[in-house]
Amino acid sequence: MSFKDKIKIIGLKEIPLIKKGDNISDIIIKALDRNGLPLQDGDIIVIAQTIISKSSGRTRNLNEIVPSEKALEIYKSIMPKTKLHGLPEKKPQLIQAILDESEQIIKSQHVLITETNHGFICADAGIDKSNVEGEGIVTLLPKNPDNEAEKIRITLKNKTKKEIAIIISDSFGRPFRLGAIGTAIGVSGINPILDVRGKKDLFGYELQTTIIGQVDSIAAAAQLVMGESDEGIPIVLIRGYNFEFNEKTSIKSILRKKEIDIFRDNEVNMINKLLKNRRSYKLPFAPRIVDKKIIEECIELARWAPSAHNGQFWRYTILERDKTRVNLIDKMNEKLRNDLQKNGKSKEFIKLKIEGTRNNFVKAPILIILCLDSLDLEKYPDPERTQNEFILGIQSISSSATYLLLAFEMKKLAACWYCAPIFAKDIIKESLQLPDTYIPMAFFTVGYPLKAVKAPNRKELKDILFEPII
Repeated sequence: MSFKDKIKIIGLKEIPLIKKGDNISDIIIKALDRNGLPLQDGDIIVIAQTIISKSSGRTRNLNEIVPSEKALEIYKSIMPKTKLHGLPEKKPQLIQAILDESEQIIKSQHVLITETNHGFICADAGIDKSNVEGEGIVTLLPKNPDNEAEKIRITLKNKTKKEIAIIISDSFGRPFRLGAIGTAIGVSGINPILDVRGKKDLFGYELQTTIIGQVDSIAAAAQLVMGESDEGIPIVLIRGYNFEFNEKTSIKSILRKKEIDIFRDNEVNMINKLLKNRRSYKLPFAPRIVDKKIIEECIELARWAPSAHNGQFWRYTILERDKTRVNLIDKMNEKLRNDLQKNGKSKEFIKLKIEGTRNNFVKAPILIILCLDSLDLEKYPDPERTQNEFILGIQSISSSATYLLLAFEMKKLAACWYCAPIFAKDIIKESLQLPDTYIPMAFFTVGYPLKAVKAPNRKELKDILFEPII
């Protein structure tokens, strides 16, 4: 493919305000006539999404929207962050409109990054208030931008007998960079991407991976003329760019497939990665202070774990490095020493065990104690059901412990779950003055990792699935 050394970018002036039902093809032809620019073969017309949406009735009145519970929850979540960044308030009605136009919410921070129903990743599902008249009126992205582009291209071809291409564009932000740029959201007559793999560079080397997003480049160039404020130029003529005409094109060919998108883990992949990457960390921690607020945030997540009767029997105590923790561990280790001696263990074995336990529990940046509060357990007159209820309580606090470990993983913290408190309940309750109904169940050592932990061997699926004989 050869390229000309000069490309013209010409904004079509005097485009009227677009209303529902307006014929964009007729408006383009009249604008070309007024500007003295008859169409030529190989021309490209770039059209702002806003006028396509207006003409096809893809607008919505936010004042008529009743926000859902989900929209209200998102509003409460993002409002403080929005104010912090000095951004305008996103009202629940707008958030509901965004939800309606989205396949999923990718990020919910001071802005909402969504995957639209078309598969585009952008802020606010592409909903726009700029250049739209009427209080509370916003434009939505066209339902099928490719079809809109195709209809305009065919109409212009029938009227002018010229082979041209159409690009419908919008302004999208980009990851890692400030500022919105023109981006193609619909095409007709031109391939979205230009594959130059196999061609030679200036030094004769064969290009191996180069694929050019040509329609985005063209849309970005047109955006320089269109502007974003009061320029009033929603239609731009691109002349002099050599491209291979193709009637069968779709913007979908430029969308990166989720399975090869390294910038966006989909929800399932993120959860799989989180579950498989968590390790019991028994190595020395990095000499880095762990903010207690981060620990509290993790416990906040842990309280959402499922529990029998929704009893939420878990009770957490955070111990930072101080005398209280040292005294507790020394008392527990004295009991451990006596227990090991009763078991007939050697002095060397006992010494190593005591030293290891002390290092793990005393030197960890944070030590957390998890207790089962028996006060909330159901009361039964017979011992069997009482015992079963106690087991339900243990299952419940175990689910909270699992949530806690995963929360640590999300915060890049290392942790290990120890069952030592089960063997020293009375010592822990007395040392920490815990309520009588508290039953110590687990320790969690928490800190930032110093080394990576090798993944342990796991049993095969066939080894843990039991097939009953029927």
